Amino acid sequence: RLSPEVKAATEPVPIPGHYRFRLDTTDTGVTLDDVLALTTIKDGERLVVEPRWTVDSRLPEAEQVRLQPTPKQLLRGMRQTLTGIEKQQGADGRVERAWLRTEDVTFSMNSDNPPGYLFSSFKETLVDGDLYTFDSDPNDIYGFWMAKVIQGLLAGGENELFRRVQPEAEAAVHWPGAAAEAQSRFMAGLEAMHRVGATHSFEASKTAYIGAHGDAPLMLVQGPPGTGKSFTTAFAILSRVQGALAAGIPYRVVLGAKTHAATNVLLNNVIDAIASLEGMRAVQPALFAEYFDARLLNIPCFRLNAREGEQPEGSIALQVGDGEHPKPLQFLAGLSIAIVGSTPGGIYRAAKEQGKDLFNHPTFELLVLDEASQISLPEAIMAALPLRASGQVIVVGDHRQMAPIVQHDWENETRRTFQDYAVYRSLFETVQTCDPVQIKFQQTFRLHRDMAEFLRRSIYTLDGLHYFSEKERLLPLSAQADPFVAAVLNSDHPIVVITHDEKSSQVRNDFERALTTPLLEALFTEGYSVSHGFGMVVPHRAQRASLQEALRAVATDPNDADLATAVDTVERFQGGERQAIIVSATESDPAYLLASGKFLYDPRRLTVAISRAKEKLVVVASRSVFETFSPDEQTFLNAQLWKDLLHRTCTTLLWSGERGGHQVQVWGNPPLVVPERTQPLLNVNMATSGISSVPPAAR
Repeated sequence: RLSPEVKAATEPVPIPGHYRFRLDTTDTGVTLDDVLALTTIKDGERLVVEPRWTVDSRLPEAEQVRLQPTPKQLLRGMRQTLTGIEKQQGADGRVERAWLRTEDVTFSMNSDNPPGYLFSSFKETLVDGDLYTFDSDPNDIYGFWMAKVIQGLLAGGENELFRRVQPEAEAAVHWPGAAAEAQSRFMAGLEAMHRVGATHSFEASKTAYIGAHGDAPLMLVQGPPGTGKSFTTAFAILSRVQGALAAGIPYRVVLGAKTHAATNVLLNNVIDAIASLEGMRAVQPALFAEYFDARLLNIPCFRLNAREGEQPEGSIALQVGDGEHPKPLQFLAGLSIAIVGSTPGGIYRAAKEQGKDLFNHPTFELLVLDEASQISLPEAIMAALPLRASGQVIVVGDHRQMAPIVQHDWENETRRTFQDYAVYRSLFETVQTCDPVQIKFQQTFRLHRDMAEFLRRSIYTLDGLHYFSEKERLLPLSAQADPFVAAVLNSDHPIVVITHDEKSSQVRNDFERALTTPLLEALFTEGYSVSHGFGMVVPHRAQRASLQEALRAVATDPNDADLATAVDTVERFQGGERQAIIVSATESDPAYLLASGKFLYDPRRLTVAISRAKEKLVVVASRSVFETFSPDEQTFLNAQLWKDLLHRTCTTLLWSGERGGHQVQVWGNPPLVVPERTQPLLNVNMATSGISSVPPAAR
């Protein structure tokens, strides 16, 4: 063994600061632009780093040959954190050189309880000039947290949300009559303010959501695209706080969503709703005093474990592991009224900080989970760790939009255990089966009425929901010299489908790129920006990379940072909106469509893509997309949505001809005649749960 002195003298000298790796695409057949567009790694993400080549050190040196690192070596490889990507661009905006900047991860995560989530890593000396392989960190800390919660449940831990989604579960919310009366008065105050022009109206379902059901143990709110789920939920939270203040009972609210961004959106809506009430008091002080409790204006709003630089303005920061302040759950338990925004992971960390037992920390009287179609049941259980037995659960979302990403066809899984428990379903779908109080929003404030009508007829009628819009604004565009572009961007047709006869593409379609390039150029010329004016939705990252390159080629500023986010996959575009949206179906190979049809034809995918557009929707697809006849029953049914878009909705031929050696047709939707709504949106029975306010004849 080496003596301590010799060991210390021969240890590698640590390099301070960042490491810098040059990205090398030599002999790969792809450009740096392709690599940077296709990669999913981002700043702040932990990566695993291994030498590109290794040897079997057990063999004699003369017998050693270069090998690629094995999966097991990558699993235990050195960890680095990506701190940034440097790019050197040429005059044409293309990336000529690029570097990854990283730094050492100073801690190691390793646990075999439960196994399969966290793996230790081995530190290696980096050699200047050598090639290295980067990949995402295999450690799944979020999955580990969920597994620990499930372990606790199996060991006898009590969780109020998990208990309520069991068959025939019973629960009761502590909601005195005085609380119900004050909550109802809050909604009456909003109606009174609307009558004097101090705020806008609410449809019947939103009126019931805000002013009633404070005693419902489990409440499910379905909000289709653009219906104002977060906006309305903010007022529903404040109405319940007013009820608690009137009854003299403590009321601590935790609200959140799967992501930090969605959690901040909901908390910001609450902060804005409080500011809105303050504005009402300024213009109508007497009316405010009659209906609202002035203490609402001083409710403390907290954000638990916000990301650096993302603390919502007007909120108070709470941090787990901050030794200078009390533990968050202990601190909040000492308040009578509080509103806290947190992701499920933030709640887990706060509960973990209380001690070894994740359970038995009752703190909150109300749990609100937004974007619930993307939250799994284990995640929701994690968020409900500090919920009181007498508290209320409100689940907000839309199961017609994208669900949690899964890697298996669970719907056709034959093992009885998975069919009995169906833990692969989203929280929204799970709660649907538990006989909750249901609220269904109907009016969208984003989409043009023609787009809303298509989604109503093809999607939301399945839920008995009269989805509608009163927006009739069309995308204003000047005359176009190119007849093809003029037909596609014709303002009289808010929905346009471009069909073509190219049939050889799978995850990348260069012909659809060529078709859309003049459309992008025209939109840029008209002054539309990529941040709010228009965007492109694609199913695959390869097509995203190709279209981002096309966008840079015609952009007025190729270095605009928003160009990268203007083209994205459906999953990443959910929650966004633009005046105009172009959808590239990409897939056109009939055999590929048959083999992977469940992906493209998933109706939630097209629903999200369509509902990002406010004034103009353009769908580009091969005719094979509309002609595929799948023997799989579910894929066959899902494909009808695409066929409905072309054969029932866009039936007016606007242009036909040849582009790039292929036959192309442009189809637009004829003017839509929508029956008038004759029933008022206000003055409804507060005991209803959001039944459609449209008369049967109109429905």
